[in-house]
Amino acid sequence: MTQHFSRNTVSASFWCGKCQRFTQHRIDRDGKSGRKGPCLGCIAKLEVQRVERQIEHAEHERQKELFG
Repeated sequence: MTQHFSRNTVSASFWCGKCQRFTQHRIDRDGKSGRKGPCLGCIAKLEVQRVERQIEHAEHERQKELFG
């Protein structure tokens, strides 16, 4: 059975299958209550990877202009 959280709950500790340990997970809102969302650590890692890809893409575009 899934757990439901009050509106004031922002995060809770759960087992993360990707991290293979207990981590804080976001509590997603679905109407009156909340349910377990993704791992905050995994979200942070994905955000860093996204920013790194954007930087690499910008550098690649800049080099195309210089040597294009």
